[in-house]
Amino acid sequence: MKISFKQIFCILLLLVCLLPLAVFVTAGPSASGANERLAAKPRLTTGGRLNFDVLSDTADYFAGHFGLRQALITANAAADAAIFRESATPEVLLGTDGWLYYADTLADYTGAAPMTARQLWCAAQNLALMQEYAQTQGAAFLFVCAPNKNTVYPAQMPARYTRAEGPSDLDRLETLLDAQDIAFCDVRQTLLDAQGLTYYRTDSHWNGYGSALACDAILAALGRESSLAGEPFTLQPHTGDLYQMLYPASGKQEQGLSLARAREFQYVGTVRGADDQLIRTQSDGSGALLAFRDSFGNALHADLAEAFQTAVFSRAMPYDLSLMQDARPNAVLVELVERNLRWLASRPPLLPAPEREAPEAQPGNQTVSVRQSASSYDGLLVYTGTFDGLTPDKDSPVYAVLDGVCYEACPTAEGFQLLAPAGSELSLLVRTSGAFQRLQTALA
Repeated sequence: MKISFKQIFCILLLLVCLLPLAVFVTAGPSASGANERLAAKPRLTTGGRLNFDVLSDTADYFAGHFGLRQALITANAAADAAIFRESATPEVLLGTDGWLYYADTLADYTGAAPMTARQLWCAAQNLALMQEYAQTQGAAFLFVCAPNKNTVYPAQMPARYTRAEGPSDLDRLETLLDAQDIAFCDVRQTLLDAQGLTYYRTDSHWNGYGSALACDAILAALGRESSLAGEPFTLQPHTGDLYQMLYPASGKQEQGLSLARAREFQYVGTVRGADDQLIRTQSDGSGALLAFRDSFGNALHADLAEAFQTAVFSRAMPYDLSLMQDARPNAVLVELVERNLRWLASRPPLLPAPEREAPEAQPGNQTVSVRQSASSYDGLLVYTGTFDGLTPDKDSPVYAVLDGVCYEACPTAEGFQLLAPAGSELSLLVRTSGAFQRLQTALA
């Protein structure tokens, strides 16, 4: 029987379609790429009962683990970039000259959806409360914001996006920080004036040179001398996080500036990598540091570790100031990337609430439901609540009167968080339309 060209084509197409299944069966499931979180293996039973979603779970699992998945994703992304000049994943922006940008920074770049005045004030006030608490414990305080890559290098952004002309959220926040005398280290101009590239082209973070410049600026703000960025640097291969997200099967790396010499500090305890939630170090430096950081601290923590005899680096958020009891720091540092500034208003720090004088207040007509939970401080509980149907003034603090004692809570855009002793009677004082209201609570 003669086989036609159409039949041959159909057979070949079927074999190509079955190839991922064949690889899955023979070589096992494909691994996840970059920061992917794929579906777990399907189970016939869950919690001792028959899993009626086993077929859909199986489909989800195969969709994320079929053979050659990473290679096919990479090939598709390369085709989209070459033919259409488009990114195959919404998380990555395809810039010019091989530059990649994190899509989460686009709103900051264009000025879309800026932080509200209330969010900005809450962010500044939470930093002020952290600074006050650090200072009562004998430690200096400093806040530093790691700029988005397109803040420092906007020229390679896709031309279809227009950069905002007005003040950024960071500019507006800095005004509030200055007004409250909150220690802030602005590294933007330092990075803009650098003699070499300070960020990777295919990564969302600064490189070793950018980190060293930030380190020098931070230590100078803390009253210490540092010239790390003036030391010799070499080009080292680096796999960009954005490149991995876009081309997971590619092994291509870029060359980025890295400090030429070996680091002069030691890790304390087991450290799996720079992404660890808690890292402790020791060196021949002086003093003690407690640093709250994000992924920009993957490079920065090694720079700072050399300067302090002991250092604790926490990647957890909300920031838990109970770490001061163990770290006994001379300095408390908060490093946060520009794109996540609003987290300061939605994820308030964990610290003992300071006592305040209660202002005069009028009776309010709202009862706030308040949740209680344990804290890392002995004898203190965490009280959290949301003001449903009530909008505080943009610069209103939140006071909590607990069994007759007035405390200042950490504010959020929608409510508050309070660390205080256990109590039975709690009311809240919030300013609306220029006058404080006393709100009753229902403790859950």
